[in-house]
Amino acid sequence: MNIRASVRAAFFAAMIFPLYGLAAEDWLVISKGTIVNAGQELKIDIVKPATATWPDTLKLKLSGAGISEEITLTAGKMVAGSEDGRRTYTATPMRKYAGIVRASLMEVESNQFLLLASTDDDSGPVSIATESGAAPSSRAASSPKVVIAQPGEEPALAAHEPTYFVVGNSSDRGGDARFQLSFKYRLFDPDGPIARFSPLFSNLYFTYTQTSLWDLGEDSSPFRDTSYRPGMMYRWAGSGSYWLPDEWRAGMEHESNGQSGTDTRSINTAYLRPAWHIDMPDGKRLSFMPKVYHYLDKDENRDIQRYRGYVDWMARYGREDGLILNGLYRQGTGGYATGQIDLSYPISEKIFARTGSFVHLQLFSGYGETLLEYDRDRDTQIRLGISIAR
Repeated sequence: MNIRASVRAAFFAAMIFPLYGLAAEDWLVISKGTIVNAGQELKIDIVKPATATWPDTLKLKLSGAGISEEITLTAGKMVAGSEDGRRTYTATPMRKYAGIVRASLMEVESNQFLLLASTDDDSGPVSIATESGAAPSSRAASSPKVVIAQPGEEPALAAHEPTYFVVGNSSDRGGDARFQLSFKYRLFDPDGPIARFSPLFSNLYFTYTQTSLWDLGEDSSPFRDTSYRPGMMYRWAGSGSYWLPDEWRAGMEHESNGQSGTDTRSINTAYLRPAWHIDMPDGKRLSFMPKVYHYLDKDENRDIQRYRGYVDWMARYGREDGLILNGLYRQGTGGYATGQIDLSYPISEKIFARTGSFVHLQLFSGYGETLLEYDRDRDTQIRLGISIAR
């Protein structure tokens, strides 16, 4: 069985197997897509019990990450060729969601199903899973507040920053490779005893990012430098009202290169990263995510702010199932600047949000590609390779 067939089989199993527990008189809801976006039409197929009649409208409840709404489904045509007599209903969600969105009918008993809000963030599977049972209670999101994660809204271990391996060549550097591994881990299960005692703990994460520069052009191909960045992060949803952010992240990071003697480098930072998202009618999303930080300790690189500054200006644009463009810009207090552009496109079907196989093009120009060389400028480097999270 090839990969495409395997993915389809797994998708079919996730759709069908949980439905065996439904009562004979329950309504069966099957989504025609995996993505939900504000202002975009959502199509679902519905199978009614044999004793029921088709209504002109049905109420559908959507909820996720502290945001919920009730939308009215309008009856469409019967699905041609379906043995179970299913009918298509359509509606348009108006709220902005992040991550996994739970959906179920309100006026009749039905299965729940999961959708993915197209977002820059990871929040669980792209493929739909269905389950029986009542919909979760709704929570208002009219004002900024900490939103408590709900069981099943996202996996405990998930992508944090992009994970990639790219290779390039330049007259200044010769041949080299850059690769990065990054993940975050939610420390407390939202359904566990600690989070039940104090639900605020469910938004606390351990983060880890490792970035290496591999000098392929030198004899023995040594690693030029590696940056290790463990950290702690707290994440919560914003209101998204007017100009207020849609999401917040705050945390502390340690960054070091693991060297000793004159080559040792390390910094400790505290940061705050708001995020604004603008959804486009064609399914694309524009995100702006400035990461503002303060140096808690920089004894081994006392002038690093002259080259790195105090803000990572980050933006992201594209579709989660298509082309994604990421941009990073740093402006040091000494006038030194750094820029990086990452362009990626899927080359296989994705199974989890932000993860899969992607062709990855990266352009880097400026200072401090490694912590060891934070005050050195290098020629612009273009690299091409593969990423598995973006």
